[in-house]
Amino acid sequence: MREGILRLGARQLAEVGAAALSVREIARGLGVSSSAIYRHVASRDELLTMLLVDAFSDLAAEALARDDPGARTATRFAVLARGVRGWAVRNPARWALAYGSPVPGYAAPPEQTTEPGTRVMAVFLVLLAAGEPPTEAILEAPLGSGLARELAAGAAELGVEADPRLAAAAVEAWTGFIGLLSAEVFGQLGPELARNGEELLERWIASTTTRFGLG
Repeated sequence: MREGILRLGARQLAEVGAAALSVREIARGLGVSSSAIYRHVASRDELLTMLLVDAFSDLAAEALARDDPGARTATRFAVLARGVRGWAVRNPARWALAYGSPVPGYAAPPEQTTEPGTRVMAVFLVLLAAGEPPTEAILEAPLGSGLARELAAGAAELGVEADPRLAAAAVEAWTGFIGLLSAEVFGQLGPELARNGEELLERWIASTTTRFGLG
């Protein structure tokens, strides 16, 4: 039943979008009563959470599947970035649920979504923190005490020890990475540039590798 719910829920995401998800439509598609579905997922919000956790988990599994802890940090970073892009390009509706516009009226429950949703980010930060040395622009950029505390707490929550200045630069790199992929997936680059998404990612990988001193 869970597999059927996820399968038809993903189909709805692609066809009508997250805001129009319907538990009743899933029941109809599975040929069961609504009450049978509601024993597994009681509302649209629970369905969204189920689909979001599944998307984050599937993305992490694919992006990290080829990680080789014995490889050079720069190689591991490039493999991770390419893996995320590959998943995003093949799963635009699920990518939109994870990293697109918020769904009106829905707030993802952190106790269910934070761990799967930060799995890739944590590895991303670990790899960037392993660089030596990062550029002076990272180490010399001013950083307010409030932001430094939040960054230190966030890194600790991910199980990573990182200089707050480097953590700030990593957040900038992460948001730029997500933005680049979203621009390609959502067609915001226009059809000409969108066809060159792979090359644009390789340029981003090269510049980020240099900036963080990844060996």
